[in-house]
Amino acid sequence: MRTYYINTLKYTTILCCFALPVYAESNETTIDKKIYTILKVHPEVSLKFLEAKEKEFRSKHVDVYPDPKIGFAYRSYPYRSGFNTDRTNPDTPGMTGKEYSISQEIPFPGKLNLEKQILKSESELDYWSGVWLQNEFIKTYFELVLLRAALEKELVDLTKVEKELVTKGKLEQTQYIADKSSLSNTLKTKNTLEKIKDRIIEKNTAIRELKESICFFENYAGFTPIGEEEIIQYLSAKEKSLEKDLSAQSLSKLPLIQFAEINQSKAIQESKKDEILHLPDFEIFVSYMQRRRKPFLLDSGPLNISIMDNPEFSGDLWSAGVTVRVPVWSLSKVSELNQSNSFRIERLQKEKEKERIRLKSEYQSTLEVWKGNQQRLENFKNQLLPSLQKNIKSSLSSYSKGESVLGESYELITDSLETQSQLHQIEYRRWVSVVQLLQLTNHLIPEGGEYEN
Repeated sequence: MRTYYINTLKYTTILCCFALPVYAESNETTIDKKIYTILKVHPEVSLKFLEAKEKEFRSKHVDVYPDPKIGFAYRSYPYRSGFNTDRTNPDTPGMTGKEYSISQEIPFPGKLNLEKQILKSESELDYWSGVWLQNEFIKTYFELVLLRAALEKELVDLTKVEKELVTKGKLEQTQYIADKSSLSNTLKTKNTLEKIKDRIIEKNTAIRELKESICFFENYAGFTPIGEEEIIQYLSAKEKSLEKDLSAQSLSKLPLIQFAEINQSKAIQESKKDEILHLPDFEIFVSYMQRRRKPFLLDSGPLNISIMDNPEFSGDLWSAGVTVRVPVWSLSKVSELNQSNSFRIERLQKEKEKERIRLKSEYQSTLEVWKGNQQRLENFKNQLLPSLQKNIKSSLSSYSKGESVLGESYELITDSLETQSQLHQIEYRRWVSVVQLLQLTNHLIPEGGEYEN
């Protein structure tokens, strides 16, 4: 019977402690296509690029010259009161007629071009926001998939721990009845078992929550979900170039830095536009009035009514001129506006420098986390887990010689399985640090994200 227990424990230990994940080879081109698909079909990403295109085409229209204005008026003057069109009344001489006019606004030179440049800059801001959003989107999706896989593996190990604790509890209960073990050992095992059950419930709840969160990314027609093995294979291929330092040239190509630079350029353009707004705009006009002909007048005097000659010349009228918007009131406050624009440009310059420092610092700190997780993972696989297995073998050997009880060996096995469950979290944190590094350098998506939806 003793030999049977020893062999059972050996096989359990070998299967549980060294069941490390083996990742199947996957085709990188396949996951590239899946990433392209989700970025094209998911509205979370495509909305920002559509907004960029909307402003791009609007910028091509915003510099159009103002359309001319055509006017028509019916004039009857002078008059004493009311609207009188009586041709026989001497109060309405030959100034009655139809007037046609045309006018053209002339914006101050450079104003329309600046408006075009500002809207084009807004389109570029939306584009780089979209590129960064792509990286954020894939980063979040990868992290959710990796975390779900890690929790599922951890759950399998905890389930094995639960089974071993149940067996250990039964064995200690039998030994307690036979006065070979104390009651405290049995109670301690029972408490540990309840804690493991609670952790299993916690992991199951977290897995269900993650599955619902992942549905936000995957529930679209034509999209095939990306599995954990594909993600790890994809990240492994990109992991080799992570230790390169971020130079000033490489930093300038990052989406957030591009966004900051364009934002600063846009502020300069807007300040120039504000200066032009205080300069006068013009409008020229030409009008032509066609008067009605009056060959004669009726004398409506108090004594007699008779036809009299019309001594008034009744030719048509025309006029031309220009109107100028004079910045009387706005010009008195122009200094405050100029100071505001100056502070804004300086603020955006400092924000750009702050973003450079933050990105470089975040990259270096994440790089250290990645290295630390790698070292810890190697320590788990090469030192800790083999050491635990060695201790289990020593305990089993001691039990076979009758120098220890079987419950002690079970306790070492459960401890080894619980340590094995922690290995998955370390692996998860290792790959998450890789994802973050690739996201920061705009290399998480294929070809560095240099494409639009």
